Amino acid sequence: MNRLRATLIAFSVFAVTTGVLTFAGVACAQTALQVPRTAESDGFAKAYELSDAFRTVSRNVLPAVVSIRTEGRVVKRQVADFSPFQSDPFLRRFFNDPRLEDFMDQQGGLREREFRTPGGQGSGFIIDSSGLVLTNAHVVAGSDNIIVQLGDGREFPVVDVKADERADVALLKIQVPEPLASVPLGNDDAMEIGDWVLAFGSPFGMHHSVTQGIISAKGRGLGGDPNKEFLQTDAAVNPGNSGGPLVNLRGEVVGINTAISTRSGGYDGVSLAIPVNLVKWVTDQLRTNGKVQRAYVGIQMQTIDAQLARSFNLTVPQGVVVTEVVKDSPADKAGFQQGDVILEVDGRSVRSPLNMLGVVERLSVGQTYRIKVLRDGTERELKITVAERPGNFAALEGKGSGESEPGGHDGTKVNELGIAVQELSQDIADQLGVAAGSGVVITSVSPGSVAARVGLEPGMIVVSMGNRPVKTVQDVQDEVEKARKSGQILLLVKKSDGVSNVSRFFSVPLN
Repeated sequence: MNRLRATLIAFSVFAVTTGVLTFAGVACAQTALQVPRTAESDGFAKAYELSDAFRTVSRNVLPAVVSIRTEGRVVKRQVADFSPFQSDPFLRRFFNDPRLEDFMDQQGGLREREFRTPGGQGSGFIIDSSGLVLTNAHVVAGSDNIIVQLGDGREFPVVDVKADERADVALLKIQVPEPLASVPLGNDDAMEIGDWVLAFGSPFGMHHSVTQGIISAKGRGLGGDPNKEFLQTDAAVNPGNSGGPLVNLRGEVVGINTAISTRSGGYDGVSLAIPVNLVKWVTDQLRTNGKVQRAYVGIQMQTIDAQLARSFNLTVPQGVVVTEVVKDSPADKAGFQQGDVILEVDGRSVRSPLNMLGVVERLSVGQTYRIKVLRDGTERELKITVAERPGNFAALEGKGSGESEPGGHDGTKVNELGIAVQELSQDIADQLGVAAGSGVVITSVSPGSVAARVGLEPGMIVVSMGNRPVKTVQDVQDEVEKARKSGQILLLVKKSDGVSNVSRFFSVPLN
């Protein structure tokens, strides 16, 4: 009886306690729902403010965003004429195979037919109410007919196209009955990493789509396009977005969505846009001249990494180093030399060869500019009058690369570097397409040596060591001896295929 009374008392206490706890929990939950903490309230308010900003920008920009549809060109081809089989898709495809044309021509069974190359689709945006549209040059390349679809569904044919393939920018003109909504162009220099952006366009043909992200990086290079720097963003961009605007939270265009870095073929989180300042420069020239005039100085250059920075007595890697000066170019006339480290162009700091190219090409042709260089550890200022970039500049630069190797000679070993070298006789110089006495040629590189690790290869011509020209094997040995104290030596090498060449610096530690 006492045990039963004790059990009932314990159960009653448990029940009362549980009820109190349950009631308290409900009360707390109700209190939390009814009276949110101030920090949480502020967080929601900021989120709603950002949502309102996205909404406002979208409302203002979308009327100026267009979809672009292209029709391919009509081409003529000789095809097999087998009338009884033309209705069968498989046989028609088989007998239209171009590999059969010669055979069928001999049999008298060919006739000329017209085909239209495939068209495509992309995006664009209106920059002038009169009907001027910006997009990528690759969106409209090779098209006979280009149709622009406005946000309200109306379609207009493009009556004029001005394009610059190098910048991948195209300016289209459509005839419209009344002024159209347009979007202003901003300033990408004012954008910083982490700033919010919206990407507009027609991915996969889904018109007037909007995605959001941030500026992930600036000055991003693209392996397949060595001509310009891009803005990188994580705003989703997919096929069909090309040519659409990348917009900041002020509703200004800061770039043209152009490419993605992907392994899947779709959006992988890395989208690239042409910076709007480059777009504005190109567009102004297209509107005024119908083409783009670019300046050049006439050098080959190389990025300065941490090892090269030490060799050039730089505390941090900066600027670019001149590896070759094109003969009779503006740089040649201005007195540029191999080994000059370019720090500034017209007062603007230089970060990389890509950045240097972007700064130089927008200089005014025929004008003189100041360029700050570091030569032999001393800063100096050179004055250069830039010229228009020639159409064959790639050939003048000598950007080719090859792996011509002299044969039949072992050369003299330089154990400290792990290479063997040989003087440039006339025969070897002719074989490599260079002048005799312009350096020494590397005949072999020991596997696992310091030379192999930094990337030296047989067939490369060593032009200078420690910023001093070398023409003989004795010159090489003398320069290595001088560099023993520092434990490192700077080599300028040239790699040639007999037609073109490219020069490059290597900082090599001594064994």
